[in-house]
Amino acid sequence: MLSGTAGQDVDVAISARERASGELSADNARLATLLLHTRGCVVLRGALPTDVVAATDAAFTDVFSDCLASADGDSLHMAGIQCRIAQRTRAVFWERNRRWRIFPRLRAPFDSPWVLANPFAMQLLRGMLGPNYQCKFVSSDTCLNGAEIQSPHREMDPGLSWEPRGYVVNVPLHRCDLDNGPLEVWPCGSHLWRDDVIRGQLGFDDTVQDGRNPDFEWLASLFPSRRVALDPGDVLIRDPALMHRGTVNHTDRPRTMLAICYFRDGLTHNYGHLDLNLDRELYEGLAPHVRHLFSAALEEPATV
Repeated sequence: MLSGTAGQDVDVAISARERASGELSADNARLATLLLHTRGCVVLRGALPTDVVAATDAAFTDVFSDCLASADGDSLHMAGIQCRIAQRTRAVFWERNRRWRIFPRLRAPFDSPWVLANPFAMQLLRGMLGPNYQCKFVSSDTCLNGAEIQSPHREMDPGLSWEPRGYVVNVPLHRCDLDNGPLEVWPCGSHLWRDDVIRGQLGFDDTVQDGRNPDFEWLASLFPSRRVALDPGDVLIRDPALMHRGTVNHTDRPRTMLAICYFRDGLTHNYGHLDLNLDRELYEGLAPHVRHLFSAALEEPATV
């Protein structure tokens, strides 16, 4: 007899009718909310027009080239991390273990409402975070050949409340498959793990990324994981408290996903700030129905 069931990976496929209306059907909204709440992540297949993704990918390639050429550019510090500023595009960036984090300026095409305020993602975030959530930052997760696999970890002060503090929307700019460093997730409800138990009582450190963390790697081995393959147009929404890690890129092309972070009203974190992405002129250039996501964060004191 079988000792149990393996479970299944379930994604949400966006239909042509939903893309035309910009709204999830009742059935898909129910399924997506269920997955996001119980598993800490959901994949929306076909949530962005592919031409928007292609334009953003081309623009990011130029930004990344500028970052590569700006190793001696101006520097600043963010949450204890020394960053550089790209000379031509003024993108803020840092690199560690062949993984680049780049904060592009939100001018076209990075200012597309499909990217910054994807209607399907926003529909889910409104239900999970309330109506007044804010965008904290927009950055890249860019993995190069030679990067080591990360330790499983969690982010953005996880485990401090029973309700979700915020969500990260990952937008792949090209095919993200099993060979070029996909994100590995443990969709097992880890967004509900309390900080006072995991860290305080049990002594696990869930913050280590680019280094070995044997205790937490052992803990991760107790649960099934999934390496998430994504196509251009797909969107991954995940709770930052979800246990996850970056894997190895075996190809010669950098693998990039955008990571767009949204927080519940009144909550924040010292990592990232919209000053890295926006100034007043760029803010005024955003679509009117997108601006509200950035208004409160622009009034916060900068953390750099």
